[in-house]
Amino acid sequence: MYLDTYLDMMPGIDISKYALENSTYSNFYFYWRDELFQRVCRLFKEKCDPVPAKEIEIRLMMTGHCGIMPYKGELTAFFGTFSGISKYRDEKPFYCVHSPVYAGVHKIGKDIEVISNNTLRNPLYDLIHHYAILLAHAEVTYIFTMVNARNAGGTPIAKTTKQYNSIKQFLGKLFNGKFDAVEDIGELGVEYAGTHTTTVQNIESIWNTRQRILACFLSDIGVKSGIDKRSNTVSDEINADTPSLLINLNDMLNARKEGFDKVNKRFGTSWTVELNPDINYINYFTDPNVNPEKEQSDEKDT
Repeated sequence: MYLDTYLDMMPGIDISKYALENSTYSNFYFYWRDELFQRVCRLFKEKCDPVPAKEIEIRLMMTGHCGIMPYKGELTAFFGTFSGISKYRDEKPFYCVHSPVYAGVHKIGKDIEVISNNTLRNPLYDLIHHYAILLAHAEVTYIFTMVNARNAGGTPIAKTTKQYNSIKQFLGKLFNGKFDAVEDIGELGVEYAGTHTTTVQNIESIWNTRQRILACFLSDIGVKSGIDKRSNTVSDEINADTPSLLINLNDMLNARKEGFDKVNKRFGTSWTVELNPDINYINYFTDPNVNPEKEQSDEKDT
């Protein structure tokens, strides 16, 4: 196949073994952690030259705030922490920046400006971590439910090392859809435990759970999902959750706009930020130019 041409050039990769080893909880967690992080980093579209937009978003998502100041004559995004004393515990006068090439303490509003992820400067990494855990468990359960459906004989118990290796080889081939059998070395008899336990799970139900977990994540970051739509729902029911979604998006968008305005005033830039057009449905429910159905609905109401 097409990809095999390139995979064959990668020494040491056994596709069957690769598939088995990457169907573990830890691998699925890392996959979903990176995938969800990538999705939240695409929520907004910034014009912020010479700073790469992703550098600002990474810092906002990881820590909830990002410092912007000149470094060797060029505006640079920095990780940092707040320091100093003011009449509010969560408002500090100084920002301690750190990077692989520079670290220092600077006065906010004079030497440096700070952009926030939202009103409370909360990062989204904890949310990503939470949903990555749920999705990883759902993925592992789904895959191994399908695999176990091929052989519902319980858990094999080996009495010798050779039996153990034989069983391990058998389960590996079972995972990859190959026919095999367990070799009973020494005729000691391989025992099976839990052959009568009621742990069978519905494959479709597990997949629906996975989809709903993903839909909940999208809802928590303010993105509408079509996963829960049903053929018998009307548009009002589908759009009922729109106000709650916009609370999250508007809060993050306004925090970025406020931070960008401070940067523009301080350093003479013309940075702008907006919702990614691919998910910008704020005006879809209010602007007839964006949503023709809205105009038709208004005409019927009158």
